[in-house]
Amino acid sequence: MTKVYGFVAEFNPFHKGHQLFIEKIKQQYHPDVLIAVMSGNFVQRGDFAILDKWNRAQLAIENGVDLVVELPFAFALEPAQFFAQGAMKLLNQLEIDHLVFGTENQLDFLEMAQKIIASKSDFTQNYNQSSATNLTNYYHSLGIDVEKLPNQLLGINYATEIIKGDYDIQVATIKRLANDYSATKIREALKEKVSVSDLVPKLANEMLQDQKLVTWDKYFPYLKYQILSHTPQELGQVYQMVEGLEYKLKKEINSSSDFNQFIERIKSKRYTMARLRRLLMYTLINVKESDINDVYENPYLRILGFNRVGQEYLNSLKKNNVELITRVGKKEQVFLNLEIKVDRIFQLENKQEQNFGRIPYMKGVN
Repeated sequence: MTKVYGFVAEFNPFHKGHQLFIEKIKQQYHPDVLIAVMSGNFVQRGDFAILDKWNRAQLAIENGVDLVVELPFAFALEPAQFFAQGAMKLLNQLEIDHLVFGTENQLDFLEMAQKIIASKSDFTQNYNQSSATNLTNYYHSLGIDVEKLPNQLLGINYATEIIKGDYDIQVATIKRLANDYSATKIREALKEKVSVSDLVPKLANEMLQDQKLVTWDKYFPYLKYQILSHTPQELGQVYQMVEGLEYKLKKEINSSSDFNQFIERIKSKRYTMARLRRLLMYTLINVKESDINDVYENPYLRILGFNRVGQEYLNSLKKNNVELITRVGKKEQVFLNLEIKVDRIFQLENKQEQNFGRIPYMKGVN
């Protein structure tokens, strides 16, 4: 029986820790097929990917992944629960039998997820604290510690979505060890123009030297234009714009000279910085709830890269009812409407076409 393992990643950027993670999966579990569901050009913390999705897919394939599928923008920028929900739907459609992820502690994640689902205690919002703090306290009330353990929190959400979706997927974990391969530190080093050649594979380093770094600083004038040129009522239609935040944005935008100053002025105890960055990304791109719902209602699998093993596995999935996309034509545009829209914004600074004329990265394929 073919063993099909899948995992979720951002690879922002792909570094030697990711190399090690893939090697450990193969050494520990010996999968016949290894699939990565990877965020596209925008990542969960409400930021732009350091390298575009095509470069990151190539790096994943070159370093041992058999198939890379894009996690749509509609899922990639959501908080943990909905990020996990979207990723697990895709991996279930890809018919994996094992989900694998890194974790700080080796735990029975399916058992914890069952405990959360069966819990009689309700999650309550304390508006004097951020939603993240409230959620951490809720988990703690159930005897589950996720404070400062982001991978453990995601793992619990993955397991919860597997149970809720009644997916035939088992959970496997890789113990995370302390190392110097922090994606956050690498991003900061890149912004400071410090060499990261000892932290990333050679090919990744070459890509980072060649590709223009896309940051919020460069997009702040576009964001400012969006806020200034729309009324509060129009801004109120942006996805996740709640509780009068549109008025706060209008109030603070003129006196803010850069993105960091602006987000400092609009932050409060109620919202995490990641939550606000996601909201500002939706504002920049003018994303509506209907845009998000369209993706939920019309699922698809966007293929970014594969090797020979991945190609053979894809061929075995041809009878699947989900739309399988390897290139963008008229039919595919119906499914990729939001992705094309957000990628056009990414292209303003990246300068590379992200959809039309692009095909998956292929390795060892005839």
